[in-house]
Amino acid sequence: MKILLFGGTFDPPHLGHLALLKNAVEALDPDLALVMPAGTPPHKQAYGTPGELRYQMCAAFLEVDPRVHRCRFELDHPGKSYTATTVEYLRWRWPGCEIDLVMGGDMLLSFSTWHRSDWLLGQIRLVVQSRDEAETARLAPAARQLEERGGRVLFLKAPVVELSSTEVRRACAEGRPIERMVPPEALRVIRKHHLYLTGKGEPITKKEVTAEYCKKLAKRNLSAKRYQHTLNVRKLALKLAKQYGADEKKVEIAALLHDICKERPKSELLQMLRDNAIMTQNAAEKPQSVWHAAAGMVYAATELGIEDPEILDAIACHTSARPGMTPVDKVLYMADMCSEDRSYPEVEELRKLLKKDLDKALIRALQYSLQWLKEEHKQIDEDSKLALRELERQYYHTQDA
Repeated sequence: MKILLFGGTFDPPHLGHLALLKNAVEALDPDLALVMPAGTPPHKQAYGTPGELRYQMCAAFLEVDPRVHRCRFELDHPGKSYTATTVEYLRWRWPGCEIDLVMGGDMLLSFSTWHRSDWLLGQIRLVVQSRDEAETARLAPAARQLEERGGRVLFLKAPVVELSSTEVRRACAEGRPIERMVPPEALRVIRKHHLYLTGKGEPITKKEVTAEYCKKLAKRNLSAKRYQHTLNVRKLALKLAKQYGADEKKVEIAALLHDICKERPKSELLQMLRDNAIMTQNAAEKPQSVWHAAAGMVYAATELGIEDPEILDAIACHTSARPGMTPVDKVLYMADMCSEDRSYPEVEELRKLLKKDLDKALIRALQYSLQWLKEEHKQIDEDSKLALRELERQYYHTQDA
């Protein structure tokens, strides 16, 4: 049996998703096409919309072809939604089946980071949507690397509907029509359950992005451990803001949102960065350790409508730092480094410095961070080096004066 597997968060499914599935079914001629909404870990909802509602919206895919069916496996399976676990299930359910996994082009670039990617390469064929010859050429090196590891990659050349779920959610929140963005079945569920609006059914506006609202978002989107870290960062950040004169309201919102994308799949982070390359200054080309920070900035700007550059910049640079750091940037960076849940060897020294001199503590923190990255042979963000040089020059020049 030939199975086409089409997975995603589908929050919500849109016309681009339908076009991709239709092209894949026509090109691959499977016996069965399974639409697999991503599961919801037991400690949180998946990106704000309950799995059951996303499953209902996925009924829209059934109109594509009689061979298309929805599958609840990842929604009902406890724990995180790993593709490897899903493939194991499919092979148990249909022994000897051939599986084609359909994905967007940029997901190919992050495939090596997927759970049990080596095993997956021997179990499935990757079917990648390619807009044109130029995109195929851009993705070809990644495809060759996977093929050298025993994988199989097929490029599906088909027209692309330039649309994202983020755009749909944003349009809905702003009260703009979405009839030309989502299929009728998804639109019915969105309207029935008032999805992508505030609790009162009103569009999200900047005045509603309060600290309390951001706290609720963090609790809903993060694991218990990551949420507690977020609260610890907020606690220390507010203390530092008061001590060193940073804007407390901006610091609090940035602290509550700084890790909002931390637990999202690498493939989704990469897609967010590539969709917003100008805003993130091509963060997709930077070390993966900073992806969640840049994605958090995108989330704050596009999903919540936050326009304050101090808040957005602080979220974006809380992992790497950057040249020209503002007091809000500095406070959030150090609060993240020294929150009470941190226990690495140098943290007590940094906490002592932080009580007396924010800049000196920041310099020492960056020195430790860069040294650790070097010793671990990990990629270093150039912004971290530039930030340290600038801070050292300014600090020691002032001290000498």
